[in-house]
Amino acid sequence: MTRTARVALERAHTTTRSTRSGRRPRFAAATLAASVIMAGLAVPSVASATPQATTTVASPALTTAHIGATAPAAATLATAKIAKTKPSVSVKITKKKWTRGTTAGKVTASVKAQGTAAKGKAVFYVGKKKVATKTLKNGKATYRLSSKLSSKKHTVKVVFRPSKAQAKTATSAQRSFRVLVRKSESEKVLAIAKKQVGVKYRSGGTSPRGGFDCSGFTQYVYKKAGVKKLPRTSSAQKSAGKRVSRSKAQPGDLVWSPGHVAIYAGNGKIIDAPRPGKKIAVRKMWQKNAVFIRL
Repeated sequence: MTRTARVALERAHTTTRSTRSGRRPRFAAATLAASVIMAGLAVPSVASATPQATTTVASPALTTAHIGATAPAAATLATAKIAKTKPSVSVKITKKKWTRGTTAGKVTASVKAQGTAAKGKAVFYVGKKKVATKTLKNGKATYRLSSKLSSKKHTVKVVFRPSKAQAKTATSAQRSFRVLVRKSESEKVLAIAKKQVGVKYRSGGTSPRGGFDCSGFTQYVYKKAGVKKLPRTSSAQKSAGKRVSRSKAQPGDLVWSPGHVAIYAGNGKIIDAPRPGKKIAVRKMWQKNAVFIRL
């Protein structure tokens, strides 16, 4: 054993005796350094015996303890997820009821996320069918529904799809409402006329129970549909409305020819009470120079 080691060992024994006798240790730092050297945990050097060496040894330990204490908090902040909020979607529509073929309602969707105008797209659905996708401007998007929607109640839905930036803080959202599309006059006329298919022809007849002649049939249908009360004879009915060209004719228009009147069914077909011995039916137009009349 070297002289330096023997000195360190003697000082350690001295410190131990002092501690047992209740006296305050005098060379705690030097004793610790010698113990570390003897245990082979540190390389002896001149600096290790100085007070600065003690400070140098202690500093890494304190730094490590500090890092260990703060690491969990830092990890928690790094892995924490930003909570997403559900935006509010409100809708306004100019009208919830209209007649098929007329101007339909216009829908305006407003979307707010955390109290401010949301960014993204508004997707419009009628039933399960997607009908339009609009980009929000100042949190709003507008779409006019089709005038060709079928005559019934429809569920209209607006779905908000956030932009990539907005998706970090907001989820998607939606709002649904109902609209009613009423039957157009022509639809009403055709629906009532088709209900009479199979009724026999009867000269002078004006009812489903007794039978119809051609003008009795058209008079009954238009009155029942609430469109117009027509004169009794076919010649008088010719002047009951406005004439339109064959190219502009629409289902529900009257079709007049000398001595006969019918209802246009579209696609070159008519519904009429043909002649004695026949029944009301939907058939191909036979008139070459027919007059179309819009009521």
